[in-house]
Amino acid sequence: MIYLSGIFITGTSSNVGKTIITTCLTYAFRKRKVDAVPYKPVQCGAITEGGKWLAPDVELYRKVYNPKDDEQLNSFLYEPRFSPHIAAQLANRPIDPQVIKRNYDELHKVHELVLVEGAGGLAVPLIDEHYGTPSLIKDLNIPIVIVTQATVGTLNATALTAHYAQSKDLDIKGIIINGYPDNPTEGVKNNPRMIEKMTGVPVIGIVPQIKNVETRIGEKEVLEKLIEGIDLDKLLE
Repeated sequence: MIYLSGIFITGTSSNVGKTIITTCLTYAFRKRKVDAVPYKPVQCGAITEGGKWLAPDVELYRKVYNPKDDEQLNSFLYEPRFSPHIAAQLANRPIDPQVIKRNYDELHKVHELVLVEGAGGLAVPLIDEHYGTPSLIKDLNIPIVIVTQATVGTLNATALTAHYAQSKDLDIKGIIINGYPDNPTEGVKNNPRMIEKMTGVPVIGIVPQIKNVETRIGEKEVLEKLIEGIDLDKLLE
């Protein structure tokens, strides 16, 4: 029995691997017979293919999830890779949280669990300085997972993100460390334990570094390696 309607996947910054983790979680939950669906409310940095604008993150989800024709896996798509509030202003197409909530609810009507991927880091504004990602998470009323990287600086970035989330009264399910090397330095080895001490939040996943992961993520062997270190039970507690 799944009691959560959804989980919001956020990150310590852009390019920490939120889309990889969202794709991995979709695969892992579905493998476990949990009907999970990925959803990217706002995508900046659209790509073109065959004369059509596409959301690149949604295209990556397709490696593990084949959406139905009428499923809305992305609500707002913008060409420039800017902060959402600026991209929306330039396109003269403001982000409407009610549309996102409606699309989210429609997905949840036919799926057990909606995995919502944010745009950029947690403090990103969506409309203005008053309405950003934390406001959307509260409107959706779902917990979050923070994605960080196994690199120098991760302690600072992860602690700041976790404390910011806590200051906004968000429910943090856990932290996933992405891109963990095969031969970590002593500093990297210490990061998971220190992150837990600094934030009070459990590290629920350590995802290995895989070369060309975005192009190879559709391979079962790669997916199995990626999800091996993620504790799904902690997410569903």
